[in-house]
Amino acid sequence: MKTIITFWLLFLALNCFSQDFTYKEKKELKAYPDYIMDGKFSPFRNYFALTIGNNTIEIFDRDWNKIFSHQGNPKSVGGHISFSPDEKYLACAKYKSDNDIAIIRLEDKKVIQVLNGHSYNINKVEFSHNGEYLASASSDKSVCLWKWNDDELLLSQKFNYDESIMAVSFNYNDEFLITGGYNKIIHLYQFKNDEYLLYDTIPSMKYWLYDLCFHPSKNEFVTSSQYEIRRYNIDKRNMSFKDSIKIRVNRALNYNSTGDYLAFGKNQDLVILKMNKTEMLEFEHIYRHSDHVFGGTFSDDGLFLTSFSSDKSCIVWELTGVNPSRKSLITDYMDGELTSAQKIILTSNVIEDILNKLDNNLTAPRDEFETTIQYNDRRDKLKSVVLSQLQYHTEKYYKLNTKSGNKIAIPIERLIGYNADINIYKIRFLETDAGIKIPIEDARSFKNNFGKAFLQAERTKSKDGISFEYSNFELVHPTNNKLFKVTPVENPFHIIKNKRSAVQKERAEKTVIKSTEKVTGEDDLGFDRALIFATSIYDSFSELVNPVIDATTISEELKSNYFVQPELIINPSLKETIEKIREYAKLGYGKNDNLLIFFAGHGIYDDVFKEGYVISRDSKSDDVAKTSYLSHSNLRTMINNIPCNHIMLVMDVCFGGTFDPLIASRSCAVDMYTEVTSEEFVQRKKKYKTRLYLTSGGKEYVPDGRPGHHSPFARKFLESLRNYGGPDQILTINEIIQYVEKVDPQPRFGEFGNNEPGSDFILMVK
Repeated sequence: MKTIITFWLLFLALNCFSQDFTYKEKKELKAYPDYIMDGKFSPFRNYFALTIGNNTIEIFDRDWNKIFSHQGNPKSVGGHISFSPDEKYLACAKYKSDNDIAIIRLEDKKVIQVLNGHSYNINKVEFSHNGEYLASASSDKSVCLWKWNDDELLLSQKFNYDESIMAVSFNYNDEFLITGGYNKIIHLYQFKNDEYLLYDTIPSMKYWLYDLCFHPSKNEFVTSSQYEIRRYNIDKRNMSFKDSIKIRVNRALNYNSTGDYLAFGKNQDLVILKMNKTEMLEFEHIYRHSDHVFGGTFSDDGLFLTSFSSDKSCIVWELTGVNPSRKSLITDYMDGELTSAQKIILTSNVIEDILNKLDNNLTAPRDEFETTIQYNDRRDKLKSVVLSQLQYHTEKYYKLNTKSGNKIAIPIERLIGYNADINIYKIRFLETDAGIKIPIEDARSFKNNFGKAFLQAERTKSKDGISFEYSNFELVHPTNNKLFKVTPVENPFHIIKNKRSAVQKERAEKTVIKSTEKVTGEDDLGFDRALIFATSIYDSFSELVNPVIDATTISEELKSNYFVQPELIINPSLKETIEKIREYAKLGYGKNDNLLIFFAGHGIYDDVFKEGYVISRDSKSDDVAKTSYLSHSNLRTMINNIPCNHIMLVMDVCFGGTFDPLIASRSCAVDMYTEVTSEEFVQRKKKYKTRLYLTSGGKEYVPDGRPGHHSPFARKFLESLRNYGGPDQILTINEIIQYVEKVDPQPRFGEFGNNEPGSDFILMVK
């Protein structure tokens, strides 16, 4: 009878769990040429990456557009991956061979470093939770610890063993590090005096260790072998065995972000264990794959689970009943609007401090008697409270000092370089790059006395009376105390909300956007979009340094300082480029709307066909028929048929001038509207249909430029944007040309399609 009762209680418990935990197939990534070894979402779920058995890595964005692909030596098979906690980097083992690790900067999809500390197969890589370290375990019988030094990972420590090491893992606050492998021994290291020192070992395990991983919020970890999963605790003295479950494990173990569930592969199944305090329960078997399942991973927000298999597929499962991580809660409260610095400071202690201080009335789910306005007001207040806490911890983390009044002093992390042509010093502070407009002599003195220099910013209460606004960033010169304006790429303390002048507010009020529809008035000044394509990485052509950097900067400039909604497409294939242009051709446009289309990357001209082409990421160098290229004639036709009255095409590509079959350069008419108001000027210009183009050269190659300094054309184009249209705050094509016309080779300007005389392309400053 006692046995029956026990069984019945267990059945009820499992049935209760199954009501909470549900899954359904969301997406299948399949038809790959080889098995899928690993698949993971990034911490804030803006990226997804997987590795394939032929030594290929693929990265997708939030909308499942493939944004990066690379294949190394196929004999090196598939590697393992790890996202940095701030989502800036992806570490990928077996990049080109068995024993190297690629560090991919996700912002521009650039491999910034290849680590070569191992001599044989790398079995696992993992970033520490504070992002300062990367650990790698290898069959060369070692574990390497890499530490960030500026933008470079350097070998900090190396642990040697007498057998292959299969796994390595950091605990939730990075105090401990564990390793294990074929020596059947668990090694525990503790962080002291800026290094990890051996703290304890558990020898004489029965089986080889396949994997081990820490609980996301406890000093507790699990290990896997071929036939068993074991769980251990760490106390002040040593490691102690807690419990185990007899079950076959293919290899990898992965907790969900709260530690309630553990996922792994068993033969052809994905198995989920329920991790209770007293025991591990075999909770769910997901039968879907047709071959060996290597493992599964959860997204931090608890919404998705992945499984990857030797059946050459990776499946994404949509979940319910799985709690998000504590970090994901803060991300949700902030509507995803976290700066790079705020992502860095979100350590476990900071997260708990913020969440523990929140009023339960603010974080409660929406009540059925709460109106939409009431709920939104409550969410806005919650966001302000969380933001104020993030700002407090940002100042504390970076040890910022308060000056007199409302000023705050900010240290400069490092100098990046000075561009004497435009008198801009590029620096880095609080996880963001910034530019300082400073004359040459002051810049030279600043560099020589860099150790004494600092920035200052104004800190004032926001309108909500809860959080702060940080503005007017300035360099305080270390020798003469002169102040120089600092323009950061990102405000480290909050997402910038741009202020608008009265004219621009009026314009915004006159424009009502409804996805693909638009309600416009007779005197509507229009809605502006920018579609920006940038390609730096190619399958069959040499990589370029600056296109993605150029395009990203231009996109940010348009978004921050103009009434333009940009969309940036990085390293697109030919199909993706055409589909995106087609998507824009289906949008609804008002009669005064603007569309700027920008291409940056490789271009080519065919003397036989007398045709210019834009080279896509997947264009083939041996494609004689040029079917894998985007021809200028097709591009003209596609753009001309987009139902937007005012279109401007800018091409920073080689042979871009051949977009016009006649290589015809036409100048704009003399400005006849200097005496009219800004609104009258815009209305008169927008009477005529616009089809204009501007390219970075004619029938010749154009230079990519120095690394990190933009291409010559893009630099001048940015200068024109940063002139902000002069006193009237209206930027015309004529003003843009005045900036770019002296670039060598000479840019080309003209019209195409059904452009009407007297037309112009106009951008209005916020």
